[in-house]
Amino acid sequence: MVSANPLLGSWQFVEGKYATSDGYVTAKAPEITSVKLITPSHFSYITQKQGNFHYAGGGKYVLQDQQFIETFSYGNVPSLLGKSMAFDYKVEGDLWHHTLYENGKLVEAEIWQRIK
Repeated sequence: MVSANPLLGSWQFVEGKYATSDGYVTAKAPEITSVKLITPSHFSYITQKQGNFHYAGGGKYVLQDQQFIETFSYGNVPSLLGKSMAFDYKVEGDLWHHTLYENGKLVEAEIWQRIK
């Protein structure tokens, strides 16, 4: 039996932690605002920083072995185009936590809240 996709719907950014060459940086709403939309086969997002356009992108995704694997088809960050990233994820109530590790190192950790 196939279980329901817990990620379907609209999500707003709460906070994130991102690896840099010097360690980590953090971001939180409301300085960063972002909405991510998840359909049965695609994702898209648009992000603003202090009220100005910052990022947008999207493409296809699959859920596999507790991972959200997204592949970018479009967006304004050229280095992401065609790239696939496999995030570990969990949904707790209305919060979606996802983390990305590369070579055993935390690259990104974000929390999103379901928009009702």
